[in-house]
Amino acid sequence: MNTDAYLERIGYVGSREPTLATLKALQRTHLLHVPFENLDIHRQHEIRIDTERFYDKIVRRKRGGFCFEVNGLFSELLQQLGFKTKFITCSVFSQPKQQFTPYYGHVAIVVHLEENWLVDVGFGTNFPEPLRLNTEEYQRQDGVCYQLLKLNEAETLLYRTTDKQEHTKMYKLKLEPQLLSDFADMCRYHQTSPVSLFTQGKLCSLLTPIGRITLTDKSFIETTNGNKTEIPIESVQEFDRKLQKHFGIVL
Repeated sequence: MNTDAYLERIGYVGSREPTLATLKALQRTHLLHVPFENLDIHRQHEIRIDTERFYDKIVRRKRGGFCFEVNGLFSELLQQLGFKTKFITCSVFSQPKQQFTPYYGHVAIVVHLEENWLVDVGFGTNFPEPLRLNTEEYQRQDGVCYQLLKLNEAETLLYRTTDKQEHTKMYKLKLEPQLLSDFADMCRYHQTSPVSLFTQGKLCSLLTPIGRITLTDKSFIETTNGNKTEIPIESVQEFDRKLQKHFGIVL
């Protein structure tokens, strides 16, 4: 991995010391530059657990990816900078079905500093900076409160609460260390199953300094300081124009 090229890709110019301040800045700037997207699935381009392929896609070709790709590569960058990391398995809460999906459907990162921190650059509506793992107190970031509640000896639940008092379950997590290769089966499932969220339609989403932009087959949604606007997408051509204009991606 060319660390300089990766940091340039995500627009990072700060300290490279493995500190909490550096970690916070790296996660935020990564989310501002690398979109969460599933476009290769809809082009029948297979995604395999392979960080060399992730590097080529995200850094050289300036694309994004879903959790296995972006968190898989981000963990490698953190290790190159001297951070101690491990992968953990998560069970995402499906809002449409109102139930938790299987473990290994989402991968996140734990970074070991003086305390343990939850790091994630591969979730659609993400917390912009790492979350402290050893507390159940609210952790406020950009007008949203996040809370990690211990469910039992093995599981912790992540909640998201907005100023409008909208309470959302995000995912459950287990802290046992995992290998990235442990997620290969679910990576394949997300690309091939007709009931996978990722096969339902195209998605590209990116954090902005004042909100978020999200492009789907059906609409372009822009959230600015909590206010949401939605523009219908009428054609494939319009989708491609929005993809290039707002995300810099040409397929």
